[in-house]
Amino acid sequence: MRRSRSKPQLTVTVQRRAGRIVEVLVGGHSRLAAAGEDIVCAGVSALVQSAAYGVVRHAGANAVVRDEPEGDYVLEILEPDNARAQAVLETAVSGLRAIAREYPKELRVLSRTGVPRTRAEHHRPRKGV
Repeated sequence: MRRSRSKPQLTVTVQRRAGRIVEVLVGGHSRLAAAGEDIVCAGVSALVQSAAYGVVRHAGANAVVRDEPEGDYVLEILEPDNARAQAVLETAVSGLRAIAREYPKELRVLSRTGVPRTRAEHHRPRKGV
């Protein structure tokens, strides 16, 4: 049975509270190419990991990075009021959206507002996995 390619397999969820980014969650794989050779996954990884580095190293904000065993990558911002950290994060989100526009079947970027989901909700079993 052929797998449908109509839905993106790689999802980035940007969680906002009071307009500020408080968490970035990356899950899945774009399946454009094999793991380790996928340009979409590589671009997303580079942007999110650079954002994590920039938030801590250049903006001086506290953040938690979790590389979950299930494959999810979570960047949690502990100081969302840090304007420099928000500039770094907004720049990364702009880059992620640009990739999603070029590869809409491979990547989707979602934006959520309010209280971030609980850790258990991040790890709900996904269909087809």
